[in-house]
Amino acid sequence: MSTQPPITEPGSDALGTETAQPCPTCKDGRIREGLCGQCAAAVGARAAAAALAGLPRNAAILVVEAESLGWDVRVERRWTGRLWVRAAVLSGLVMVRAGVEETEHVCAWNEATGKFVASASTGGFKAVREAVKAVSVVSREHEATGRTVWGRDAAEWVRQMDGAVVKVSTALSDARDAFNALDGSTPSGARAVELGSAAYAEAKTAERSATDAVKAARAWLAETNGEDARGCASWRRAMVLAGQHVKDAGEAIADAAARAEREALAAPIIEEAQERLIAQEAQWRKQLADAGREPSARGYAGLIVMFEDSSRAWCAWFDGYTDYDGATHAGHGDPSLSFVAQYDAWGKSRHSERSVHFPSRYTSASLIAGDRVDAAAVAFTLAVVDRIEGRGAETLRKAADAVRKNPRGFGTGNDRKRLADWAKYPHNSYGEPTRLAEHSPADWAALTTAQAAYDGVRDFHDALYWDAYYAGERAHARAAADRAGLAGRDQARAERAASGRAAVAWEAAVERLTQARMRVHAAGVLAAGDVERAQACRDRVREGDALAEDVWSAVRSCEGAYDDVSRAKRDADHYEESAETYRAAGALSDFVAECARMEEAAARAESGREETLALYGCAFADAAKAEEDRREDVLR
Repeated sequence: MSTQPPITEPGSDALGTETAQPCPTCKDGRIREGLCGQCAAAVGARAAAAALAGLPRNAAILVVEAESLGWDVRVERRWTGRLWVRAAVLSGLVMVRAGVEETEHVCAWNEATGKFVASASTGGFKAVREAVKAVSVVSREHEATGRTVWGRDAAEWVRQMDGAVVKVSTALSDARDAFNALDGSTPSGARAVELGSAAYAEAKTAERSATDAVKAARAWLAETNGEDARGCASWRRAMVLAGQHVKDAGEAIADAAARAEREALAAPIIEEAQERLIAQEAQWRKQLADAGREPSARGYAGLIVMFEDSSRAWCAWFDGYTDYDGATHAGHGDPSLSFVAQYDAWGKSRHSERSVHFPSRYTSASLIAGDRVDAAAVAFTLAVVDRIEGRGAETLRKAADAVRKNPRGFGTGNDRKRLADWAKYPHNSYGEPTRLAEHSPADWAALTTAQAAYDGVRDFHDALYWDAYYAGERAHARAAADRAGLAGRDQARAERAASGRAAVAWEAAVERLTQARMRVHAAGVLAAGDVERAQACRDRVREGDALAEDVWSAVRSCEGAYDDVSRAKRDADHYEESAETYRAAGALSDFVAECARMEEAAARAESGREETLALYGCAFADAAKAEEDRREDVLR
């Protein structure tokens, strides 16, 4: 008896065995002899080829070729709404960029005529055949057991990670060269070096994370001898993040000098914005003093035009408030102090992960810089408007004429916006501003400078909060990827240990079933020999012998005991078939239960054989005695 029962899976051409795997078509029936007992779908190349009998020869060739390439093959009988067709369904797992996905190809033939049926759901025969040959199918068993992940084994994962870490190291080297090229002899150069050093430190940390991930993957490859890819694939996220972060750091270092120049252009605007805010508050206080009124938080909110919700929160913080529980909260404001500084303090107190507040001078500076960009963009567009061609040129010229007649009027606001947008957004103007820059270099230089100053204000926003925030997010993501890599390795190790224990348990259970089956077989063979010899003893006696009845009775009892052995043998056959089904399904507990039943059948068979042996001994002794008595009678 074989210790490895045959297993029939969808796509297998093993016949004559029932599998515990469900039918891939109806998801309910069981496969036996290549056919589903529920929907009659033919599964496997041999069964599918048999189901396609009578159709063109290329139908059977297709399914045989597909299964030889690893595709799961089945044939279904389908109703299209007007005719019955036999559809060959080829399914399998194929590799994509980030994993594997289920792919299915269908070819259908008319049952009545044997002609190929083309429809939106069935691909052309040649197209399907080429697609089947062009794509490598991933083994479902290897994916389920972890021998491959996303169709790649452990060695392939390590090779790809080695290539990735080389790219990361190259990117870090380029970032180092760019950082070393920075000149810190000027104030803007010193700021560039400061920005570059922070980015380079992050790049080194990311590169170290990639190197550690590769080392861990190699260690897992050596530990498992390349038999398990899960411990290598678990580090993929760490490698991807490291590559992205080193690349981003290199770009930040390359942009450090330009950002420092933008910040240098924005610094005077921020100072101007602060001065404007202070002058605005001083003028407001003077107006209140002339009118005999006191400054208040509500009045300052109206001065800087706050939204109602923000204004209410600002006044509550400044003057104090009583909550819904009746508790009184003291105010934090002092009308004699600068409202600009107190407004910034209120904004800082509201700062949280979900709400970011910057000092008011930066908001004011953004507005000032934006207005200057718009003014420079309008001036440049007016200077080159006569040279603009293509769609919208006439509309721009009309807007330019209106702006020239009324440069600051309310009625030409949309015209000024149209002129400014044309210069500010080259992707909307087909790149014409850049091409026409040479016709008004002074206006173009003013526009680029104003835009750089506006971007510099935004860079100050980043320096205040967003640089540190995004750096923290990246560090957290790398740490999470490292933890996920370790967790994936530990889980794979635990699963390997569990599968090893399961393999040992299966081996012991199969050996137990085999031994019990051999006991049943041996008892049956020996009992059959006992019966044959007992029946021979029956022929040795005659009807007139004194012990003839005892011999015949012993033979009949021996045959009855052999019937018990035969019943135990039939039960053992049934138990063996059930055990094969549970073996295919991976149901160890049910398999062990069948082993116990097999051992019980073996005990019954051996007990019956002992009885046949004893009865044969009685029949032999009585037959020998009868023969001896008969010879003595003859001699007398």
